[in-house]
Amino acid sequence: MGDGTAVHEWLGGLDAQGRGRAEELSALVLSADPRLEQAIKWGRLTFTTADDWHHWLCGIAVTKKGVKLVFHKGALLEDPQRVLIGSGRYVREVSAEAALRQAEDTVALVRSAIAHQTDMLE
Repeated sequence: MGDGTAVHEWLGGLDAQGRGRAEELSALVLSADPRLEQAIKWGRLTFTTADDWHHWLCGIAVTKKGVKLVFHKGALLEDPQRVLIGSGRYVREVSAEAALRQAEDTVALVRSAIAHQTDMLE
């Protein structure tokens, strides 16, 4: 789902290692729920459901420092394995390596993000 051409172009602009990690992470995220959509938003491969980009779920960020999976409302997610890092009000992230190594935990985080998609902190 989503704009496949833009996603393909974004992936094509990455180096081989970044592209490989991003493709692996994308496949993992998409395996969590058939309702997930992906598109390039804010310079990253971003995921949501029901075309609700205001309440996006997570995104794959690729920088010189590496590839990471960023959860928009990560602070609201149940994270019993403590894979998420960050101290901002909402956003939490996990490195691609950790996300792929702990694939079941990552899928659980994506599913939790879907369940909390429109929740807000009090």
